[in-house]
Amino acid sequence: MHAEDLSAEQGAFELTPRILENLVECRAPREVLGEVGMVLFMGKTAPAWLTPVDDDGHDGMMGLETFDLKEPITVFGAPASRISFLQEWVVTERDHDAVLATVQNEDMKRAPITLTEQYYRFVDPEVGPMIGAFAPTDDALAMLLGMPAETGKPKTMFVGCNYAVASQDEFLDAARKADAMAGAAGQDIEDMLEGEP
Repeated sequence: MHAEDLSAEQGAFELTPRILENLVECRAPREVLGEVGMVLFMGKTAPAWLTPVDDDGHDGMMGLETFDLKEPITVFGAPASRISFLQEWVVTERDHDAVLATVQNEDMKRAPITLTEQYYRFVDPEVGPMIGAFAPTDDALAMLLGMPAETGKPKTMFVGCNYAVASQDEFLDAARKADAMAGAAGQDIEDMLEGEP
C-alpha cells in the first residue's frame, strides 16, 4: 500500500497508526500532515488510541506536542509507543545509540552545526521532505545566555521527518550560519540583561 492510498478519500480523513508510521518515515504526502494537524490540534476529537502527554521531559522545547500510542507503531524497523510533533517535524524519541544506528541505516549525514547534533538526508534535494535526527534542545536558551550546556553525547535524540518545503542547499546554508546566529542572539540577550536596572 502506498502513502497516496492513505490520504483522504471522498472528503473523509481517518487517522490511523499506519499514517503515523508513513509520516515519521517521510513516506506520506505533505497534505497528510495537514490533515493530521487538523485532527490533533484544531479541536477535532483525537482517536482513542492516541493520548496527549502532559510531561514529555522536554519543557524547554517550545511547541513540542507528544502523544502516547495505545499500541506501538513500527518506524525505521523499531517499535515506537510515543510520537511527537514539532513545527514541520514528525518524530519519535530514542536513545542516542539507537538513533545513530538509524542514521547509518538511512544513510544520513551530519549537519554542519556545532551547537547541537543533527543529521539529515533529503528525499528530494530540491523540495524535501528531509529524514533527520536531532538532539533535544531543552537547554537552548541557557546556551544562548552563555551557560554551560550538558557535555558529552545526549541521552536521547529525535528521529523522523521534516516536511518543510526547502532544498538541501537552503538547509545546509542555514545550518552553516546557525552557530554564528546563535552567538549573536546570545550576545544580544546578554546586552539587554546588562542594560536593565
